Parts: sequence; structure tokens; C-alpha cells
Amino acid sequence: MRRKTFLILAAAVILVLGLRFFANEKLTSENSQLEIQLTEYNTANQFSASGSPLAELQNSVDQLSRAALEGQWASASLAVSKIEAAWRGLAPGSTGNLATEEEIETVIQTLRFNVWSQDQEALLATAHQLTVLLSRLAG
Repeated sequence: MRRKTFLILAAAVILVLGLRFFANEKLTSENSQLEIQLTEYNTANQFSASGSPLAELQNSVDQLSRAALEGQWASASLAVSKIEAAWRGLAPGSTGNLATEEEIETVIQTLRFNVWSQDQEALLATAHQLTVLLSRLAG
């Protein structure tokens, strides 16, 4: 009788510990999801002009971010191609800030690499970096 009670008690303890372990694992995995940071910039800049090249670039960056969030890597690749074409459409040195232009070119190359490697987190961070650089050019 004592042995049965001990075995039942031991099984209950193991069951409770197992449930706590799996519950903690589930909570940890839910909390480790990617955080999305939304950034709002001054609306009185060149982005507000819908036909401006910088607005076109920013729209393509937004499309790229949405495609990455949805796991649509073919669409993300197309968006990076649009970003590259829009950037090439701007005359080199037309912004008056050569260092920022070089940084943007590097960031666009990094975006292409992130799409190829299908690294959603790195792509979103790099897209955010490009948005900051574009706002610096517009401001």
C-alpha cells in the first residue's frame, strides 16, 4: 500500500514538473518573437511628395519589409531590385552628402544579401537603417 502511494505521488510530482517545464518553454518561445519597431518621421520632408525619388525609395523599403514579414522572398527580391533601380535613378552626388550616399549603397547591398539568406530579422533591421538614412537625406 505504501509503495503504491509513493509511486502515485512520484508520478504526480513528475507530471507537475513536466507540465511546468513545457509551459515555461512555450512562454519563452512566444516572448522571443521578433519585435517590430515603427518609426514616424517628420511629415514635412521630401517623403511627403509622392512623386519624389526618395518617396519611391521609401515605398519600396516598405514593400520589402512587408514581403519579409510574410515570408514572400520572391517579392522581397523584387522590392530590393526596385530599391536598387530607384537609387541608381538618383544622380550620384545630387544629395550633397557623399558619406550618406555611400552608406546607403552599402545598406542596399546588405538588403540583397539578407534576402538571399532569407534572414527576416536582419533584413528588417537593415530596412530600418535604410529608412533612417533616407530621412537624413530628406531632412
